[in-house]
Amino acid sequence: MVAALALALSVSATEAAAWASEPTPPTDPNGPSAGVEAEVDVGGVGAGVSVGNGGGEFASTRGGVTVGGNQVFLGDWETGDFSQWGVCQSKLVNGGCGGVGRGNANMTITDAPDVRQGQHAARFTVKPGDVPNFGGGERSEVQSSAPGALVHEGDERWYEWSVQYPQDMPDVKGRFFIILQWHSAEGSPPLAIDLSKGTVDIGGDGVRSAPRRTIGPIRRGEWVDYVLHVKFSQNKDAGFVEAWENGRQTVQRTNRATMVDGENYLKQGIYRSTSSSGTVNLTMDGLRVTAP
Repeated sequence: MVAALALALSVSATEAAAWASEPTPPTDPNGPSAGVEAEVDVGGVGAGVSVGNGGGEFASTRGGVTVGGNQVFLGDWETGDFSQWGVCQSKLVNGGCGGVGRGNANMTITDAPDVRQGQHAARFTVKPGDVPNFGGGERSEVQSSAPGALVHEGDERWYEWSVQYPQDMPDVKGRFFIILQWHSAEGSPPLAIDLSKGTVDIGGDGVRSAPRRTIGPIRRGEWVDYVLHVKFSQNKDAGFVEAWENGRQTVQRTNRATMVDGENYLKQGIYRSTSSSGTVNLTMDGLRVTAP
C-alpha cells in the first residue's frame, strides 16, 4: 500500500484494511458471457464507431491525442442511464445497474449543459458514512467486466475520460481517494487513478514497487480531460503507463507492472477512506476505451 502506508501518510490499520477490501464482484450482466454488440452508437465520444472496427488510430476528442483505432468499450452515459455499466456499488446498491435507472442519492445522471460532451454525464456523491453493506471504504462506483473493459496479460488500451472537480472539494491529502481503478480478483488495485497525495496520480497499491506518477493537480471547479495509455502485464519491464491532461502529455512512458493476476476489471466513481471529511460530488463524462 504505497500511498497509504509507505509514504507516511498516517493511515490507520482500519483504513488500510478498507483500502484493500473488495467484495467478490456481483455478476456483471454485461460481462464476457453477454457478448459484444456489433455497433456502438449512443451519440457520445466516438459514437457510431464499431467495436473491433480496425482501420488504424484516430484522434481523441481530448486535445487531439492519438488513441487506438478500435473502440472496445463505451461508458459515456449517453444512454441517459447507468445501463452501459454492469454493476453499481454504493451505500444504497450493490448489484446490476439496470435497476438504478437515472440514479439515486449516491449516483445520478446529469443532463446538458452540466456535461463535458454529448447530452449526459454521471455525478458520483459520497458523504461521511457512505459505506456499502459489504464494508470497506466510502464508495459510489460503477463497474464493468464486459469485453473491452476486462483486460488480460499483454492487452494494450487507451482510456479517455473527463472529470469535473467541485469548487468546494475538501482536502484529500493523506487519505486514499480513488476515481478510476483496474481491479484484480482480490486485494488492492494494481492500477488506479489516486488523489491521496493531493494530486491526480497514477498509482495502484496492489503493486507495491510500482513508480507513482502525477498526471496533474486537482483542478477545483474545472472540467479536466484525461487520456491514459496502458500496456497490461504482470512483468514490470513489459507493462507501462503514459498520460495526458487537457491534451498535453504530463506522464512520459513509464515501465511498471500493471497487473497481479490474469485479468483486471474496470471501475469508475469514488472510493475513499472512512476518515475522509465532507461531502464530495464528482461529475464524470465521456469514458471510452480503445485498442490498437
